[in-house]
Amino acid sequence: MNKHGGYYGNSEVVDYSVNINPLSLPDDIRETIISSIDNIGKYPDIGGTAAKEAVAKYINVDSNKIIMGNGASELIYLFARAVKPKKVLIIEPTFNEYRRAFLLAGSEIDDYVLDSDDDFQFNMNIFSRKVEVFQPDVVVLCNPNNPTGKYLGVDIVSKIVDLVKRENSFLFIDESFVEFTGYEPVGNCTGYEHVFSLRSMTKYYAVPGLRIGYGVTNDKVIEKMEEYKEPWTMNTFALDIVPKVIGDYNFCEKVNKWVKRESDYMYEGLCNVSNIKVYKSYSNFFLCKLDYFSGNMLNLELLKDNMYVRVCDDFKSLSEEFVRIAVKRHGDNEKLVRRLKSLL
Repeated sequence: MNKHGGYYGNSEVVDYSVNINPLSLPDDIRETIISSIDNIGKYPDIGGTAAKEAVAKYINVDSNKIIMGNGASELIYLFARAVKPKKVLIIEPTFNEYRRAFLLAGSEIDDYVLDSDDDFQFNMNIFSRKVEVFQPDVVVLCNPNNPTGKYLGVDIVSKIVDLVKRENSFLFIDESFVEFTGYEPVGNCTGYEHVFSLRSMTKYYAVPGLRIGYGVTNDKVIEKMEEYKEPWTMNTFALDIVPKVIGDYNFCEKVNKWVKRESDYMYEGLCNVSNIKVYKSYSNFFLCKLDYFSGNMLNLELLKDNMYVRVCDDFKSLSEEFVRIAVKRHGDNEKLVRRLKSLL
C-alpha cells in the first residue's frame, strides 16, 4: 500500500498533510446525512442513479457518460482494470496510486518527469516526442497536480488531447482539485471522446469519510468500467448527499473566497520564511523544498507544537527535502508560518 498524508497520532494535531477544505459542511447537508439513517435498512441504489443525474445536471453532460465511485481512488483502479492499457505514460511527480493501479493491471509504465529546478514546467515539445517514441495507450495527467499544485490550462490540455487522438491514445486526467482553481474542468472544453476526467468530492466538499468520486468519459469506456465494477461500492449516506452538495452554490462561493484569501496569505507567508523554496500553486496546498532540514526532521519539531506536514519522499523524483503544506484556517496558518520562521 502506498504512503499518503494523514496524521494518526494525537487528535489535537493540526494536520497540514491533509489537503481537505477545513470549512464546515452546511447545516442542510448535515441534516441530509442524519435523515439518511432511515434508509440504512435498504440496499443503496447500485447505479447511484439520483447522484449520477445530479452530477450530469451540474456539469451539463449526459448521465450515461458518468460513473460514480467510492472516492476517486476506486475509479483509478477500476479504469486500469477495465481498460487494461499495454503502455501508460505518467506525468511525474504525481499521486502514486496511478502507478500502482496500472502496474497491478499489467501495464508497462514510462514517465515524463518534470524538473523541480525548472519550476516543474511542462514542455509540450519534449512531451510530444516522448509520446511519439513510447506510443502509450494511456497518458496520465493530474491537473492541478498533486503534490506540485501546477495547473495546465485549456490551451495546453487541448493540445495534449489532439496529440493523444492523433497517436490513437487516450488521456486520463485527474481533476480532483479543479474546484479550488476557480476554473472549469478542462474536459468540458475538450470533450470526452478521448478523455477520462476523474473528479473527487472528498477534497472540496470536505467529506473524506463518505468517499465520493465520479468519472466522465465516452459511453463505451463507461460500459466497460461498469462490467468490472463491484456492486454497491457506494453507501447510502454518500449517494443521498450528492444532489445536495453538488448543487450548493452558496457553499462553493464561500469556499472559493476562502481559498483565494488564505492561499494568498499562505504563499506570501511561506515565501518570507528563510531557507525554504515555495512553488506557486493553483490549489489548496503548496509544495516546498527545504534547504537544511529534512521533512522528517521538520515534523519532529512541528509535532512539539501539534503541527504536521506531508513529507514527499515517496513521490517520483522528490526526496524528504520536499514537503507539502495544505491551507488551513487563518489562525492555524499564522501559527505555522511563525513556527517555520523560528525553525528555518
